Amino acid sequence: MSIRKAKNIAILVLTLGAAAWLVGAVAQEGSDPQQGPPPGGRPGKPPVSPIEAALDANGDGIIDADEIANASAALKTLDKNGDGKLTPDEYRPAMPPRGGTRH
Repeated sequence: MSIRKAKNIAILVLTLGAAAWLVGAVAQEGSDPQQGPPPGGRPGKPPVSPIEAALDANGDGIIDADEIANASAALKTLDKNGDGKLTPDEYRPAMPPRGGTRH
């Protein structure tokens, strides 16, 4: 893989990760603290984006050189319908359910 291609993949990953984080952060602002953490999330933190989860193979929160080198294969695991494309429903974090019961 060329250095330019690796840089482009890294920029794409960081951009999509930041967008997914923002979506999660905005969605979580109105959550009810008595209901516990949102699905896929931690209390007070947005859920981990599917892109971050796929790329960060060892789960340390850092996408290292080996994980960047494996980015293409990791991103392909998100293609749930096998059409060779990643659509927002495949790479965005799951939205927490709206409403719910109050305690």
